[in-house]
Amino acid sequence: MKPRHAALLALLFLLMSHHAARAEAAALITRLQGMVQAVEARGSRSLAVGDPVNSGDRLRTGPGARLELRFADGMDLTLGEGAELVVESFAWAPAANRGKAELAVLTGAFLVESGRVGKLPDHPLLVKTPMASVGVRGTKFWGGSLGDPLNVLLLDGRIVVTSPKGAVDLNEPGAGTSIPVAGEAPTPPSFWGEDRIKRAFATVSFDK
Repeated sequence: MKPRHAALLALLFLLMSHHAARAEAAALITRLQGMVQAVEARGSRSLAVGDPVNSGDRLRTGPGARLELRFADGMDLTLGEGAELVVESFAWAPAANRGKAELAVLTGAFLVESGRVGKLPDHPLLVKTPMASVGVRGTKFWGGSLGDPLNVLLLDGRIVVTSPKGAVDLNEPGAGTSIPVAGEAPTPPSFWGEDRIKRAFATVSFDK
């Protein structure tokens, strides 16, 4: 094979591999503000709008940063500043209407609007934090800290917030729960006031 032909084939293979990687990505970055990085064993790399995010990726936002992801099933996830997310697993087979997703938000505020996976009858979407896990039942919700180690607000649908000491079912929009002390059970549901809801949204809102 001539060297020129070999080089062209190698280039074609790289382009095809890149396209396949993007096609199989768990999510794509749809919006970004400030510094956002993917943390890898060999170091960190900066991310940009349009970059793919795969199962196993660890993402970190800097001061004042925001990150919006659109997953393959239509789920939207927004991270506030100083957040760290691990896409522990994500799978979506639209033809079979099957999927599963586990996300770990290690630090920072987040906003989740579930897609097709979160609406499946066996509820295979789980969002984990160091304080509690959130089982998603086709919904939109916010999580983060507003003075407690973890506060969670339901915006639509239904979620179950579970810690080692207990669980709380949120099924009315505007209701929230908190974990005031690490390791304790979530508090009973209560409706948040307008000021508290605004404070929550401010943690994940982009600058105009």
